[in-house]
Amino acid sequence: MTRPDRDVMLCRDCCCGDPGKHPATDHRAQQEALLACAGVTGRGERVRVRVVDCLGQCDRSNVVLVRDFTRGRRPVDTWLGDVHDEDLTWRVAGWAEQGGELPEDLAAHRFAPFVPGRG
Repeated sequence: MTRPDRDVMLCRDCCCGDPGKHPATDHRAQQEALLACAGVTGRGERVRVRVVDCLGQCDRSNVVLVRDFTRGRRPVDTWLGDVHDEDLTWRVAGWAEQGGELPEDLAAHRFAPFVPGRG
């Protein structure tokens, strides 16, 4: 596959996707909902969805990273944390398909990732 217009990464490792840590979250349904937005959108944009081992942001689990390649030479990364309920998951999937600016209703879940060694 050529570079997608948007790349959605769903963290699934020690904390994200852990039913012991988030027992009220249907982790399998969350993964399936995000995987369902993969492919070519109605506008011809390509969305790739990947399940990854760890994004290193365990304190914000469940984490979804959306990397948008449509806004210039460098991708624009949007980190979303505490994605637990079904409605929120579907809103993330819908935004990944549509693209554009982060919707206001998702803004509360946006965070700047912790990078070790940076002050």
